[in-house]
Amino acid sequence: MSRIAELETMLDERPDDPFLIYALAREYQKEPAGIMQALLMYEHLVNNHPDYIATYYHYAKMLYGIGNQPEAMKLLETGIERGLAAKDMHAVSEMKGMLMGWSSDEEE
Repeated sequence: MSRIAELETMLDERPDDPFLIYALAREYQKEPAGIMQALLMYEHLVNNHPDYIATYYHYAKMLYGIGNQPEAMKLLETGIERGLAAKDMHAVSEMKGMLMGWSSDEEE
């Protein structure tokens, strides 16, 4: 059984588990045919589990990679705010670093 199939089975049992949705999105993200499904799952997490902080980094990175830089930067700013509220300083640091790197890319 593939990792995606395993996660989908677990998600069937616990359909609103943010970790399982996140893990499945990460798996779909690895496959070109799964990009849309990953985007939908990340969007679901942002809308329904906005305090699942890890979502913001990976969702923003994916959006940036497919050419939606403004939305990716906005998403990181939201993630930083949520991360600060949750006192998840590791995630905040990673998101700030990514945002600074993207900002410097735009200046060049």
